[in-house]
Amino acid sequence: MDERDARRGDVQGLSDFELVVYETVAEIDKERGAADFETIEALVEAPEEDLWAALGHLVSINHLRSTGEGYVLGPHDWAP
Repeated sequence: MDERDARRGDVQGLSDFELVVYETVAEIDKERGAADFETIEALVEAPEEDLWAALGHLVSINHLRSTGEGYVLGPHDWAP
């Protein structure tokens, strides 16, 4: 386990909205694709600033990673 894995936040500490954003990205990522902001925005239908805040928090606690193509799941220890 590397240092980034150790810093992953507890999923139980996420708000309901952050869980919705996380699950939206996870659904897209499980098909091996990155979730771009426009797709997340269309699927979640929330104010842009709320989405940016949720995505920023999820990245900061290592649940998501930001890539050039969009957002993908961060490191996890469960099967895809």
